[in-house]
Amino acid sequence: MATGRELYARMRSVLEVPILNDKFWSKVPTVPADAIMVDLEDSATPTTKSLVRERVIAELGDPKHFGGRHVIVRVNNLDTLWGRADLEALAEAEGDFLVCYPKVDTAEELAEVSAILRAGRAPRGLHVMIETARAVQNLDAIAGSEGVHGLHFGYVDYASDVGSRAFDESGADLYGPANHFARAAISVAAAAHGLFLTGGSLIPEYKDLEKVERFVRVWADTGYTACIAVSPAHLPVINSVMTPSGSEVEAAREVCGSYEDAVKQGAPAAVLNGRVITLPDYRVAARLMARAAHPGDGEK
Repeated sequence: MATGRELYARMRSVLEVPILNDKFWSKVPTVPADAIMVDLEDSATPTTKSLVRERVIAELGDPKHFGGRHVIVRVNNLDTLWGRADLEALAEAEGDFLVCYPKVDTAEELAEVSAILRAGRAPRGLHVMIETARAVQNLDAIAGSEGVHGLHFGYVDYASDVGSRAFDESGADLYGPANHFARAAISVAAAAHGLFLTGGSLIPEYKDLEKVERFVRVWADTGYTACIAVSPAHLPVINSVMTPSGSEVEAAREVCGSYEDAVKQGAPAAVLNGRVITLPDYRVAARLMARAAHPGDGEK
């Protein structure tokens, strides 16, 4: 069975869209995003939660507006007044989508989420947001839970939970002493369990695209496979940073070719330019080529 990382290997960018904002929602068919995240949590006020849920369910049943992209629906946590109703409604909803579950603390909590979703029409994969200190402590169990396809580091909520600064003095990276451990640990857990992994593009000066690019590049360099954009203006930056360069693709192609030739000849490894190429090297190169073979911005 394919892992979440394999299923979503070509997903680089996710645009978060508030469904009640007609100006933003009308742009969904044309934005250069690989996935659309429809939000029932942060962008919905307590008085609009039910209305947002009804609108989302209706749109899921008529997926043309999403233009063939991956669809992710972020619900409210079970500890809120709306979380269970969100999950029960999505369990019966039509369409092909992932459920994004925020502020998880334990694997037991995810088991309850999965049980609610399993009672509906079809199994739903989970994109789980790591946003609390307890979640970081329970990372391996959370990442290994049934139905989890992806993780996300919610760095602002995490900093709030820990009581630390979120950003460093430059405003283009996280505050290191408090956040670098969690960012790296989440990357390791996602890789170990074969999950796709998202960071975010939200920084204090979010209109400064040079700073946004520096911020997104750290996600890519840390092993994150995609990034959630808070603005359509961030999508070209994210797509560029998260797409392997031409030189990287050519190098990966050489690694794959050399290893495959060696295996055909019965050798356990290859030698390319004086460097030993083993199976793990081959897997890394093959995954990079899969990510590079993108059909075009905004296409699934």
